[in-house]
Amino acid sequence: MPSFYVSEPDGEPDATGGVTPHPVDLTGGAETTYRRVQDGGTDLREATRRLETHYRGRRFESEPTDAPFEYSYVLAGDDRLVLQTSSFSAPMRGEIPFPGQYIVAWNRSGRTTLHQRGHTFTSDGATPFLMPAEEAFSFESTPRKNSMVQLGTAFLEQTAAERHGGPSQRIVFDYAVTPRPEVVSAWRATVASSAAAVVAEQASPIMRLDAQLALARALLDLFPWHAVDVPVGLRTQEAARVRHAVEYIHAHAAEPLTPADIAAASGMHTRTLQTSMKEHLGTSPAAYLRQVRLDRARDELLAAAPADTRVSDVARRWGFGNFGRFAGAYAERFDEYPRDTLAR
Repeated sequence: MPSFYVSEPDGEPDATGGVTPHPVDLTGGAETTYRRVQDGGTDLREATRRLETHYRGRRFESEPTDAPFEYSYVLAGDDRLVLQTSSFSAPMRGEIPFPGQYIVAWNRSGRTTLHQRGHTFTSDGATPFLMPAEEAFSFESTPRKNSMVQLGTAFLEQTAAERHGGPSQRIVFDYAVTPRPEVVSAWRATVASSAAAVVAEQASPIMRLDAQLALARALLDLFPWHAVDVPVGLRTQEAARVRHAVEYIHAHAAEPLTPADIAAASGMHTRTLQTSMKEHLGTSPAAYLRQVRLDRARDELLAAAPADTRVSDVARRWGFGNFGRFAGAYAERFDEYPRDTLAR
């Protein structure tokens, strides 16, 4: 088999492997900057290096084939949302250390395989699929033509808040789900009707924003998702494992959990998890789990009918067997007793 061409980073590599960390943009400011990037060529080595730069990746490698090589890349949009199309007529693999955007992709030809935290996903024809957000992953692709919609973190999370009714929070998608045919059709129709306003530099700001909102809402219809209250300080490459632990706690708070379960799910030893959570959050895994369960109990009490609900039943459902200690912890966290919440 021919050897892979390996990209050569510019200058001296830093501690992240040649990639400067790019923290997610959570500002959500109204000011946006239109940009258009167009690239292409027939030099495989140079194209590999350029794509690594475009994707803020590392260790990109490409494999020569017997056919003439061609490469193209076009991106257009602004800080809220961009559309990208590319083609690369050779196999490629590489790593993305910290994608600070939400990205949905689909292949017009070829196939993409993603590897992330022990899970593997392979694209299915032209069906849309998600790139992990704020999660390091590696990929392999056959020669392919593909398209992507890249959504700014703040923009998608603020749009999602229209639906979940809470503050803007990190969105966790179910990456394992294959979208239903009817929502895929709706997604494609939205892309077709919105693309011109997104990519045209002369499009009016109102038209561009309307098109971007349509795409963001269509993405929220495309895959199951939930919002997670992740502290901003954990939304960095360096704190990724602690964030994994926090997200695991939120997803499994209704189940029996031990600190060892949480540590195993986030790829750490129990002691390391305890130390890391203390450093980043000032609390222990068990205490954080108790806070989340108190929050869930409060949500249930707020939604319940007082005549049909007993506070003790809600407490037991969320793992609080001692009602007195539950009421005291609840009052300390929310400045009111659970019976007062139920009576609202």
